[in-house]
Amino acid sequence: MLGTLRAWLRSHLGRRDESRDVIVSAHDGYPRWVDSGADFIEIDIRRTPDGVIVLAHDQLEPGATYPTLEEVLDAACSRIGIQLDLKEEGYEVELMRTALARCPAGKVVLTTESPNSARIVKQQFPGVRVGITARDVKATNADFTPLDQEYASEEALDFCARNHIPVWVWTVDDERLMKRFLNDKRVAGIITNRPDRALRLIRRNGRS
Repeated sequence: MLGTLRAWLRSHLGRRDESRDVIVSAHDGYPRWVDSGADFIEIDIRRTPDGVIVLAHDQLEPGATYPTLEEVLDAACSRIGIQLDLKEEGYEVELMRTALARCPAGKVVLTTESPNSARIVKQQFPGVRVGITARDVKATNADFTPLDQEYASEEALDFCARNHIPVWVWTVDDERLMKRFLNDKRVAGIITNRPDRALRLIRRNGRS
Protein backbone atom coordinates (compact mmCIF):
# COMPACT_ATOMS: atom_id res chain seq x y z
CA MET A 1 0.00 0.00 0.00
CA LEU A 2 1.30 3.41 -0.96
CA GLY A 3 -0.69 5.66 1.32
CA THR A 4 -3.31 7.92 -0.21
CA LEU A 5 -3.59 7.29 -3.92
CA ARG A 6 -6.04 9.20 -6.06
CA ALA A 7 -6.97 8.24 -9.56
CA TRP A 8 -8.49 10.75 -11.92
CA LEU A 9 -10.96 10.08 -14.66
CA ARG A 10 -11.54 12.77 -17.27
CA SER A 11 -15.11 13.21 -18.44
CA HIS A 12 -16.90 15.57 -20.81
CA LEU A 13 -20.17 15.62 -18.85
CA GLY A 14 -22.17 15.78 -22.03
CA ARG A 15 -21.13 19.38 -22.80
CA ARG A 16 -19.67 20.31 -26.16
CA ASP A 17 -17.65 23.28 -24.96
CA GLU A 18 -16.56 22.23 -21.48
CA SER A 19 -14.75 19.32 -19.87
CA ARG A 20 -14.40 18.17 -16.29
CA ASP A 21 -11.90 16.10 -14.33
CA VAL A 22 -13.45 13.51 -12.05
CA ILE A 23 -10.82 12.63 -9.47
CA VAL A 24 -11.50 9.31 -7.83
CA SER A 25 -9.58 8.78 -4.60
CA ALA A 26 -8.40 5.27 -3.79
CA HIS A 27 -7.24 4.76 -0.22
CA ASP A 28 -6.72 1.04 -0.56
CA GLY A 29 -3.56 1.60 -2.46
CA TYR A 30 -1.42 0.89 -5.46
CA PRO A 31 -1.38 -0.92 -7.86
CA ARG A 32 -5.14 -1.42 -7.92
CA TRP A 33 -5.88 1.84 -9.73
CA VAL A 34 -3.04 1.89 -12.23
CA ASP A 35 -5.14 0.00 -14.78
CA SER A 36 -8.52 1.33 -13.65
CA GLY A 37 -9.09 3.36 -16.80
CA ALA A 38 -8.52 6.58 -14.89
CA ASP A 39 -6.22 9.29 -16.18
CA PHE A 40 -4.17 10.09 -13.07
CA ILE A 41 -3.23 8.58 -9.75
CA GLU A 42 -2.20 10.77 -6.83
CA ILE A 43 0.83 10.00 -4.69
CA ASP A 44 1.73 11.86 -1.50
CA ILE A 45 5.36 12.95 -1.54
CA ARG A 46 7.95 13.28 1.23
CA ARG A 47 11.74 12.88 1.40
CA THR A 48 13.70 10.76 3.85
CA PRO A 49 16.60 12.21 5.88
CA ASP A 50 19.05 10.52 3.49
CA GLY A 51 17.44 12.17 0.48
CA VAL A 52 15.19 9.45 -0.98
CA ILE A 53 11.82 10.68 -2.28
CA VAL A 54 9.10 8.35 -1.02
CA LEU A 55 5.35 8.01 -0.89
CA ALA A 56 3.89 8.98 2.49
CA HIS A 57 0.98 11.13 3.59
CA ASP A 58 2.01 11.61 7.23
CA GLN A 59 5.35 12.44 8.82
CA LEU A 60 7.89 9.69 8.26
CA GLU A 61 8.44 7.28 11.12
CA PRO A 62 11.98 6.19 12.01
CA GLY A 63 12.69 2.67 10.81
CA ALA A 64 9.60 2.46 8.62
CA THR A 65 9.83 1.38 4.98
CA TYR A 66 8.16 3.43 2.27
CA PRO A 67 7.72 2.88 -1.46
CA THR A 68 10.03 5.11 -3.46
CA LEU A 69 8.92 7.55 -6.10
CA GLU A 70 11.08 5.85 -8.72
CA GLU A 71 9.42 2.50 -8.06
CA VAL A 72 5.99 3.93 -8.69
CA LEU A 73 7.05 5.94 -11.74
CA ASP A 74 8.63 2.86 -13.30
CA ALA A 75 5.44 0.87 -12.76
CA ALA A 76 2.85 3.52 -13.55
CA CYS A 77 4.07 6.13 -16.02
CA SER A 78 3.36 4.12 -19.14
CA ARG A 79 -0.11 3.25 -17.88
CA ILE A 80 -1.52 6.28 -16.06
CA GLY A 81 -0.75 9.92 -15.32
CA ILE A 82 0.83 10.98 -12.03
CA GLN A 83 -0.38 13.62 -9.58
CA LEU A 84 2.35 14.55 -7.11
CA ASP A 85 0.91 15.89 -3.85
CA LEU A 86 3.96 17.54 -2.30
CA LYS A 87 3.89 17.64 1.50
CA GLU A 88 7.17 19.52 2.06
CA GLU A 89 9.31 22.26 0.57
CA GLY A 90 12.93 22.17 -0.50
CA TYR A 91 13.32 19.61 -3.29
CA GLU A 92 10.79 20.70 -5.90
CA VAL A 93 13.26 20.72 -8.81
CA GLU A 94 14.65 17.29 -7.96
CA LEU A 95 11.11 15.91 -7.68
CA MET A 96 9.99 17.26 -11.03
CA ARG A 97 13.15 16.21 -12.85
CA THR A 98 12.70 12.69 -11.54
CA ALA A 99 9.07 12.55 -12.63
CA LEU A 100 9.61 14.15 -16.03
CA ALA A 101 12.49 11.82 -16.82
CA ARG A 102 9.88 9.05 -16.97
CA CYS A 103 6.59 10.79 -17.75
CA PRO A 104 5.65 13.49 -20.30
CA ALA A 105 4.73 16.87 -18.80
CA GLY A 106 1.11 16.48 -19.85
CA LYS A 107 0.85 13.38 -17.68
CA VAL A 108 2.26 15.01 -14.53
CA VAL A 109 0.38 17.33 -12.15
CA LEU A 110 1.63 18.84 -8.90
CA THR A 111 -0.48 19.93 -5.94
CA THR A 112 0.81 21.60 -2.78
CA GLU A 113 -0.22 23.86 0.07
CA SER A 114 2.94 25.90 -0.44
CA PRO A 115 2.72 28.92 -2.78
CA ASN A 116 6.52 28.95 -2.85
CA SER A 117 6.66 25.35 -4.11
CA ALA A 118 4.01 26.13 -6.70
CA ARG A 119 5.97 29.17 -7.90
CA ILE A 120 9.19 27.19 -8.26
CA VAL A 121 7.54 24.44 -10.27
CA LYS A 122 5.67 26.84 -12.57
CA GLN A 123 8.85 28.80 -13.25
CA GLN A 124 11.06 25.78 -13.86
CA PHE A 125 8.50 23.47 -15.48
CA PRO A 126 5.82 25.58 -17.21
CA GLY A 127 4.33 22.58 -18.99
CA VAL A 128 3.21 21.01 -15.71
CA ARG A 129 -0.17 21.89 -14.21
CA VAL A 130 0.08 23.13 -10.63
CA GLY A 131 -2.62 23.55 -7.98
CA ILE A 132 -2.43 25.31 -4.61
CA THR A 133 -4.59 23.60 -1.98
CA ALA A 134 -6.27 26.17 0.26
CA ARG A 135 -9.31 26.84 2.41
CA ASP A 136 -9.84 30.40 1.21
CA VAL A 137 -10.05 30.95 -2.52
CA LYS A 138 -8.02 33.75 -4.03
CA ALA A 139 -6.34 34.62 -7.29
CA THR A 140 -2.89 33.03 -7.62
CA ASN A 141 -0.44 32.09 -10.34
CA ALA A 142 -1.44 28.44 -10.04
CA ASP A 143 -3.45 26.65 -12.71
CA PHE A 144 -6.26 25.58 -10.36
CA THR A 145 -7.36 25.39 -6.73
CA PRO A 146 -8.12 22.10 -4.92
CA LEU A 147 -10.84 23.08 -2.43
CA ASP A 148 -12.26 21.12 0.50
CA GLN A 149 -15.99 20.59 -0.05
CA GLU A 150 -16.59 22.22 3.34
CA TYR A 151 -15.38 25.50 1.84
CA ALA A 152 -16.93 25.09 -1.60
CA SER A 153 -19.66 27.63 -0.84
CA GLU A 154 -21.68 29.50 -3.41
CA GLU A 155 -19.61 32.59 -2.65
CA ALA A 156 -16.32 30.74 -3.12
CA LEU A 157 -17.39 29.09 -6.36
CA ASP A 158 -18.76 32.36 -7.72
CA PHE A 159 -15.45 34.08 -6.94
CA CYS A 160 -13.53 31.39 -8.79
CA ALA A 161 -15.87 31.55 -11.76
CA ARG A 162 -15.54 35.33 -12.01
CA ASN A 163 -11.75 35.07 -11.85
CA HIS A 164 -11.50 32.06 -14.18
CA ILE A 165 -9.99 29.81 -11.50
CA PRO A 166 -10.66 26.09 -12.07
CA VAL A 167 -11.73 24.37 -8.83
CA TRP A 168 -11.40 20.74 -7.85
CA VAL A 169 -13.61 19.93 -4.87
CA TRP A 170 -12.56 17.27 -2.37
CA THR A 171 -13.43 14.86 -0.83
CA VAL A 172 -16.91 14.20 -2.25
CA ASP A 173 -18.34 10.80 -1.29
CA ASP A 174 -22.05 11.55 -0.91
CA GLU A 175 -23.81 10.71 -4.17
CA ARG A 176 -26.09 13.72 -4.07
CA LEU A 177 -23.13 16.07 -3.63
CA MET A 178 -21.23 14.20 -6.30
CA LYS A 179 -24.03 14.76 -8.80
CA ARG A 180 -24.27 18.40 -7.81
CA PHE A 181 -20.58 19.15 -8.27
CA LEU A 182 -20.29 17.12 -11.46
CA ASN A 183 -22.99 19.25 -13.01
CA ASP A 184 -21.87 22.60 -11.62
CA LYS A 185 -20.22 24.64 -14.37
CA ARG A 186 -18.09 26.40 -11.76
CA VAL A 187 -16.44 23.13 -10.69
CA ALA A 188 -13.66 21.73 -12.86
CA GLY A 189 -13.35 18.45 -10.98
CA ILE A 190 -14.14 16.42 -7.90
CA ILE A 191 -12.11 14.11 -5.66
CA THR A 192 -13.83 11.15 -4.04
CA ASN A 193 -13.11 8.05 -1.99
CA ARG A 194 -15.81 6.24 -3.97
CA PRO A 195 -14.43 5.64 -7.45
CA ASP A 196 -16.99 2.92 -8.06
CA ARG A 197 -19.78 5.40 -7.42
CA ALA A 198 -18.20 8.09 -9.59
CA LEU A 199 -17.62 5.71 -12.48
CA ARG A 200 -21.16 4.37 -12.21
CA LEU A 201 -22.58 7.90 -12.34
CA ILE A 202 -20.49 8.69 -15.40
CA ARG A 203 -21.61 5.56 -17.22
CA ARG A 204 -25.21 6.11 -16.21
CA ASN A 205 -25.18 9.57 -17.69
CA GLY A 206 -23.28 8.60 -20.81
CA ARG A 207 -20.18 10.62 -19.89
CA SER A 208 -17.47 8.07 -20.41
